[in-house]
Amino acid sequence: MASGLDGSPRTRAAADGTGAGRATAVAAALTVAVGLYGTLYMRGWGRVPFTTASVPWYHSWPYYVFWRPRLDLAWAAVAVPLVVLVAGGVVALARLPVPRPARLAAGVGCAGVLALAVAGLGGGVAAWREPLAGSGEYPAAARGVGSVVAFLDGFDQRVPSLPDFAAQHPPFATLFYVLAERLWPGLTGAAVLTVLAGSLGLLVVAGLAADELGEAGERWAAACWSLAPAVVLYLATSADAMWAPVVAGGLLAAHRGLVRRSWAWTAAGGALLWLASMLTFAAVLVLPFLAVRALARWREDRGWVLRWAAGTTVVVLALAGLLAATTGYDVLATVAAIKRFWSVAPGTSRAYLPWTYGNLVAFTAMLGAPLAAGLVAGVWEAVRRRAWGSFEVATLASLLAGALWGHTKGEVERMWQFLV
Repeated sequence: MASGLDGSPRTRAAADGTGAGRATAVAAALTVAVGLYGTLYMRGWGRVPFTTASVPWYHSWPYYVFWRPRLDLAWAAVAVPLVVLVAGGVVALARLPVPRPARLAAGVGCAGVLALAVAGLGGGVAAWREPLAGSGEYPAAARGVGSVVAFLDGFDQRVPSLPDFAAQHPPFATLFYVLAERLWPGLTGAAVLTVLAGSLGLLVVAGLAADELGEAGERWAAACWSLAPAVVLYLATSADAMWAPVVAGGLLAAHRGLVRRSWAWTAAGGALLWLASMLTFAAVLVLPFLAVRALARWREDRGWVLRWAAGTTVVVLALAGLLAATTGYDVLATVAAIKRFWSVAPGTSRAYLPWTYGNLVAFTAMLGAPLAAGLVAGVWEAVRRRAWGSFEVATLASLLAGALWGHTKGEVERMWQFLV
């Protein structure tokens, strides 16, 4: 085997390490610079002092940076050791020869415990409940649902009277909290079940990583996802955590149907994509990823690509039709009603141009400097090799679609965490 400067593995690894280090430094500097600019901009370049509490939106554009951190020392005395213990357990799971089902189940539990422990630093159980306690959140809407069938039948007519977040999303987002209320009444139950549902994202991450990176890659991808600060904070603070794994699961299942030529996975993908579309309109942003991967296989397997696309579409439309027939839910009327709500609701305006790149900056910040540098390097390598169907290019297609859509305002970093 060659050695020295003639292209040996050691030399290539050293060169790659140097390049990654430089790229990380540049990405980190840009991340800090953009955050500093956004903070000073939102503070009126010194006209609003830091002693003035931030308003609850976009205080360090385009990042979420709250200037009122809270630390409950009594809870911290329990939570900090627990965080260290669970983090150590996550790393141990990645290293030890634990059977896969047990490892994944333990990983989901660790992700949930870690999120609740971090959230508890702000005041224990009360801090768990706080993100869902607002008048515009889903639990407030869930309390007035009554009959589920009647709720779905007249959802488009209810939109103007619903709390803000419930009025901006399809009805299953609210029905999740109707189910949560029946399983575990109160905001504490809603908070814990939200975190648990979000923690199931680890299963999707593991599946996607197993397909792309093999067993070793799956182990470390699951560990890195569980320990990523943005993932932990997202699970601990956002109701959207409950639908993200469904969006990710739809992508994983549909992609496996395509790659494995499997009708079972294709049907599962269609079912999960439909379910995701009933939780969030952002489910449509899965399609660019799948389209890139499908086009890459078009020349060699055109017949299957067409059958796969048709099968996925039939499943989605069949489930939508079944729901309409059994409950009266009208998809088109709902979309029209929400569009009307957006035109007049406070906080829904989107400055298109700034957020086309603001969404990408937000996702980059969520990844962190090393992974962001890795993504950029991966995309550049794919372009250089003309690997237009690569994972990196498919990921970029979804990110660009979300940024150019004009509907999101920094939220794409939540939607695509399973792609980390």
